[in-house]
Amino acid sequence: MEELARTDSAVLSFREETPGPKTRCSVGSIVRLAITAFLLLLFHPLFPVTDGQNKNSTGSWQGYVTDTHCGTNCQVTKDMTPDKKCIVQCVRKGSKYGLWVGKRVYVLEPQTTAARFAAKNVRVSGDLKNETIRISAIEEVDKAASPAATKQ
Repeated sequence: MEELARTDSAVLSFREETPGPKTRCSVGSIVRLAITAFLLLLFHPLFPVTDGQNKNSTGSWQGYVTDTHCGTNCQVTKDMTPDKKCIVQCVRKGSKYGLWVGKRVYVLEPQTTAARFAAKNVRVSGDLKNETIRISAIEEVDKAASPAATKQ
């Protein structure tokens, strides 16, 4: 019991001797925090958040022509390529043709051009704007698109 009393007194004396941070927030720090939060909310639109890609760019992409409804989850054939019947059926129901690149599907325009390449592995050149690729050239590619195909 005597040891316990010594330990408690040692802890008390340690706490008393050790200068620590104030436990109460000062009015000044609360005001600074409130002003900082207000300014961040006020100027938030000036700091755009992007996914690392330029939303308006010209380039070329390689992937499969699929539809935007099923996207990367489209039924696949035994060769692990998108099923053309599924794509055509989804487009008839209102979906659009798109280019499956990695984990993304970009809308392709004009749709009539993309329709000729449904379920095929292609290289598309064009302008990307707001997740839509405006096709300037499209050609079928013999080798399979890699799952992590990227913009070139």
